[in-house]
Amino acid sequence: MNEHELLGLDVTSEKRGDTVVLSVEGEVDLATASDLADHIERAMRTTPTAMIVDLTAVSFLASVGMSVLIAARRKACCTTPLVVVAAGPTTGRPMHLVGLDAAIPIFTDVESALESTRASEPTRLPVSADQADPTSTCSECSSGESTDSAFSA
Repeated sequence: MNEHELLGLDVTSEKRGDTVVLSVEGEVDLATASDLADHIERAMRTTPTAMIVDLTAVSFLASVGMSVLIAARRKACCTTPLVVVAAGPTTGRPMHLVGLDAAIPIFTDVESALESTRASEPTRLPVSADQADPTSTCSECSSGESTDSAFSA
């Protein structure tokens, strides 16, 4: 039994074309949220064109887990679309109840999520010389704050 199984969380990563699919199994709570954040951050370092976090096999999703997803979405917003697969009373329902679906696209299966990432382009900052401003942020990053520690829950 490895450390992740002891904590009740197992995360596997799979490349589907240029998209990374992180499949999460177990409980996402205060004890395991930082592990999920680490997996997301490592996957983002591979510069995928999109990332899908599949919560289908999650048996418990605490608010700190939702915070990790929001932080990951904020950090990735200018470069990599991040979507979530969550269905049912354990993951999908709580995420919809708290309005997380307004901040992160939520799908009921991986295939639908993959299709959506193929159809969308990431939001990019302006690149023309007259629009370029190194201090600009995209509309989703409008706070202008550094996202260096965005994965911290």
